[in-house]
Amino acid sequence: MKYAYLVSLLLVLLTFSSVLAQDNVCTAIVQQALAAVEDACAATGRNEACYGNISVQATPRAGVENFIFEQQGDRISVADLDVLRLRQLDLETNTWGIALMKLQANLPDTLPGQNVTFLMFGDVEIENAVESAPALTTIEVTATGGINIRRGPSTNNPVIGSLANGETVIANGRNADATWLRIQVPDSDALGWVFAELVTTGGDRRQLSEVDPADTEVPFTPMQAFYFRTGAGQTDCAEAPGDGILIQTPAGAGKINLRANDVDIQLGSTAYFQAQAGDVMRVSVVEGEAQVTADGETVTVPAGAQVEVPVDEDLRAAGAPGEPTPYDAGALQALPVTALPDPIEVAPAATEEDIQQSNQPPATGGLPGIINPSALGMNMALFCQMMDQALAEEGMTRAEYLIMMRQAMGLMPGDTAAQMAEFEQLLLACP
Repeated sequence: MKYAYLVSLLLVLLTFSSVLAQDNVCTAIVQQALAAVEDACAATGRNEACYGNISVQATPRAGVENFIFEQQGDRISVADLDVLRLRQLDLETNTWGIALMKLQANLPDTLPGQNVTFLMFGDVEIENAVESAPALTTIEVTATGGINIRRGPSTNNPVIGSLANGETVIANGRNADATWLRIQVPDSDALGWVFAELVTTGGDRRQLSEVDPADTEVPFTPMQAFYFRTGAGQTDCAEAPGDGILIQTPAGAGKINLRANDVDIQLGSTAYFQAQAGDVMRVSVVEGEAQVTADGETVTVPAGAQVEVPVDEDLRAAGAPGEPTPYDAGALQALPVTALPDPIEVAPAATEEDIQQSNQPPATGGLPGIINPSALGMNMALFCQMMDQALAEEGMTRAEYLIMMRQAMGLMPGDTAAQMAEFEQLLLACP
């Protein structure tokens, strides 16, 4: 009996030693892989993909030649890339696929040092969904006062938005004589036009490409729109994160627009992306905030929360986003955030109150409500004067109030949003 006990104890110790040895191997692989990525990919430039750690396979676009992506440190233009496939963590072969991309997205050409970073690891496949096209030059423009954004390059076109004094946006085109500039409407995927004499520019506006006013689709840069899938579960290694993609936008650059699996995402933060065909795409915001839009519905996801969007077998969005929920912070602690350019910490799980507050329309305090001057026997001149006075008392310009209104309209029920839209038109009619 005594010997049987000793044999049993020996087996337990051997099993424990085997598990401990496996954990040590796993930890070493993860640490070496991340160190290799930080070293080999340190020089990765805008719109480049870097081979970080074995094993990674890249497929070029049709017609692309001199395409080499075979070993650590190899870099290629994302405009030449069609599909990138990474291998899951394998303790037997000591491999773990990691790749790094830096994208321009909707950042201006005048800020070449600021990029959107994609860090992909494990069982991941990502496909470029942007058609090959000459890249548009972009510059920053800043409003010199409260100005209107119009649907086309003429005052005959309707007003679709406004810029506050000092507000900066991205211009990506011009009309023939550069008297009007095409911009991306703030916090939107829409394009609009501003009169060039009412803005200052961060570059020569004539360097912008002449564009067709009928083109209303926001032009994406390579890999700004993509399809992707990841492995279905966590690894057996506590040091390694589950297969996925970390996407980080540059600090202070505002919201960046992405389209993943036909889901529109505005990201001003760091988020962790996972997706399985015929199931869901999951976006977990580990720092900052994101807006996720699919099937005409938008939800706001604060740090510490996640949202799921159903996807079909082709990885295309198959419905609206679900309700954001707190994520499991413990399961995300192994995310390799140290390999990102801006140091962050994974946020603790959000509370239900955090999530509800993020999805509430902005408060308007004591600002004027939705009123009809005609119903009050008030002429427009008096209405405009009273509005400007009330806004001034709140320390706000009319243009700033209009921006706040538009943000609120996106979260309002249909009837209320329609009333606010009518009120917006009244304000825009003021001199």
